[in-house]
Amino acid sequence: MKLSTLMLPLLCIASVPALAQSSLSQRVTSDTSRTEYSDGSTGSSRRDISGNVSSRYSDGRSSSTRRLDISGDTRTGYSDGSYSTSSRDISGNVRTRYSDGSTSYSRTDVGGRTRTEYSDGSYSTSYTDIGGRVHTTHSGHGMAARHPERGVGRKR
Repeated sequence: MKLSTLMLPLLCIASVPALAQSSLSQRVTSDTSRTEYSDGSTGSSRRDISGNVSSRYSDGRSSSTRRLDISGDTRTGYSDGSYSTSSRDISGNVRTRYSDGSTSYSRTDVGGRTRTEYSDGSYSTSYTDIGGRVHTTHSGHGMAARHPERGVGRKR
């Protein structure tokens, strides 16, 4: 599984609410990527030989994703103590359950655009350009604007 395939459904950005913003992710090698967000923050991800992905962000947060089983289900732990579990259905759509009780559902259309819808009604849309950069826009509200790939906080 390519790193971009694993990270794309989780890729969202944060910035000024109510405005659609965008981010760029440029793959450096087949096993690493660097993301630049429109708010000036950055992130970098690296996949190890076993397929686990470690990510670090300029705000000090980090995450680690590992495969749970042969079906491709993954579990991601975040430095804030939260976690998420993602599974892929037969159509390739990804459903993610977060430790705070929220969920997201990502599907990719035939044109290669991925739309992620969150349980709070917000959404993000991502596509990869010819140069390999991932462009993401979000609805500007709710979970889509809060960097869920960096953690969602602990459930209270």
